[in-house]
Amino acid sequence: EAGATGSFGTVVEPCNLAQKFPHPAVFAAHYLAGETLIEAYWKSVAMPGQGLFIGEPLASPFRRVESSR
Repeated sequence: EAGATGSFGTVVEPCNLAQKFPHPAVFAAHYLAGETLIEAYWKSVAMPGQGLFIGEPLASPFRRVESSR
């Protein structure tokens, strides 16, 4: 219930360049602003080609829902 919605790891080792991983501040800013998990991920990583994303890409627990009153 309070677990992770996704995970990411590299698929080519030992080349663990920092550009392959999401930048935490960029990721958090986009995710907390209501973007989906995959949107926030793609905007926060510079070299996504050698990584594997697993999880619910459309998760957006911080998205604001407007009421229709």
